[in-house]
This record gives sequence, structure tokens and C-alpha cells, in this order.
Amino acid sequence: MTTQEQITRLTEARNTLRNKAINLKLANIEPSSKMDAIATAFDGISNNGGVKAEVKEGDTYIIPEGYHNGSGSVSGVSGGGNYTLQDKTVTPTKSAQSVTPDDGSYGLSSVTVNPIPEAYQDVTSVTAGAGDVLATKTVVDATGKVVAGTMPNNGAVNAKLDATTKNYTVPKGYHDGTGSVSISTEEKSATPTKASQSVTPTAGKVLSKVTVAAIPAAYQDVTGVTATADKVLDGSVFVDSDGEAVEGTMANKGAVSATIDGLTVSSYTIPAGYHNGLGKVSLTNDIEAALAAI
Repeated sequence: MTTQEQITRLTEARNTLRNKAINLKLANIEPSSKMDAIATAFDGISNNGGVKAEVKEGDTYIIPEGYHNGSGSVSGVSGGGNYTLQDKTVTPTKSAQSVTPDDGSYGLSSVTVNPIPEAYQDVTSVTAGAGDVLATKTVVDATGKVVAGTMPNNGAVNAKLDATTKNYTVPKGYHDGTGSVSISTEEKSATPTKASQSVTPTAGKVLSKVTVAAIPAAYQDVTGVTATADKVLDGSVFVDSDGEAVEGTMANKGAVSATIDGLTVSSYTIPAGYHNGLGKVSLTNDIEAALAAI
């Protein structure tokens, strides 16, 4: 049998059961009811088996709701009120019970209802307290006492974080799952300058990215500079390897000139500093004359 044939067969069976349930006026069954609802309705029919009852003159016997197997009977009793009555005892259950006399008894003289079984009244395992239950709701605590809940219902809590509000304390209580904590982001850009810069977000936002542009062409890479102040003329300014503007300290000697006679002055110490190339060191005239006479 194919899947479609199986589906068709089950659909027809469901429709038959549903129509029967509607005809029997079972509770909560409608033309659109599904199979599980139909099954629940049929399962709720009480099985009364073969009900037998005796009715004295002038009385009425109400036939109990549910299934009857066809072997029961209701008959009249003669005797002018001499009827057999029965005492019965029942124990409470989770489902309602109909207490009726057994066959051979006309009615019940008394019904003794036992205490609720321990299984239905033991609440010592309950651990929920007022703070665990939503306000306006009630529970039974471990002592059997009805307790009103005190848990706040916060519903949908929403909050926004930014550079000023950096954290959010979630309030104690119930949240319905639709609230959120969020941030509004923005991107900014900056170009390097000689002075330091602070890149900050707009009020109410958080920076998600800062794009730093390349160093402008006007600012050269000076990491390879080796000159120091003593290597640059006094009065001239240069940029050192740290990018700082520094004034030179080298003395400007210009054109330094000096003479030696070879006798009393035989050497000349050239002073430290810059020389313009026009200075000279020469012999005195008397030495030149003496050398020329030799």
C-alpha cells in the first residue's frame, strides 16, 4: 500500500469517527477536530457495562451518561417501600467518580469518602517561594499554604549603551524575551598632524572603526636623519630623527687666516667649526725671503 493510500485510509477513518462523535454530541468535537481530539473525546466515555436498577412506584431513575453494553435493565419494585439499600466507601481520585449501588440493591444508604490519598496532598517537595513566582500568580508552598508571587514582571526591557553609559544592570525579575541591550555605532576618519588628536564618538554612539589616513607628503620620514645640533651651523634649523625642529650649534668660522714663521711658530691648530674655504695658513715674509736666498 502506498503512502498516499495509507493517508487516504486514515483520513476516511478520521472522518467516520469525527462524524460519529458529532452525532453522539461528544464534548469539544467540531467538523474541523483532529484525530487526537477525537480520540480524547471517545476515551472520556464512561464504560457503564450492564447497569441494572430497580425503581419503586413514583420514582425516576436517571440512566448514567456513557457506554452501556445492552445487558442492563431497569425494573419496577413492588413491596410498598421495602427496598434493599447499600453502604459504599470510595477513595478520591484525580477523575470524578459516579457511586452507584451494586446489583441487588435498590439504592445507597450511605457513601463514605476516604481522605485524599497521601500522593495527592504531599507538597513537601515544593521548593518554589514567593520570589520564584510572578506577581499576581499564586502557588502552594511546601506547607500547603497558598502563596502570592512577588517576582516583578519586567516585560520587554530595552537599553542603549554608549561611550558614557558603558554597562547596564539587568533588573531582577521576569523578562519576556523581546527586550534588548544595544549600541549605536559609527565610523570616523582622521589625518595625522603634528599635534596629537583624540578621536571621540558622537554623543549616544560608539566608535566601530577609526580610519587613519596616510601621513601627508609634507611630513617626510625622518627616521634616517643622523645630523645632530653640533653638525649644523649655528642659526640654521633642521629636523632631527625624532621629527623635532632643532637649531644647529656648529660655529661659523668663515674665512680663517693665520701665519707661521717656521721658527717661533711652527704650526697652527685649525679651530672647530665651519670654514668657508677662503681662509689660509701662510709663512711670514722674512721666512719666505730667507728661503728664497738659500
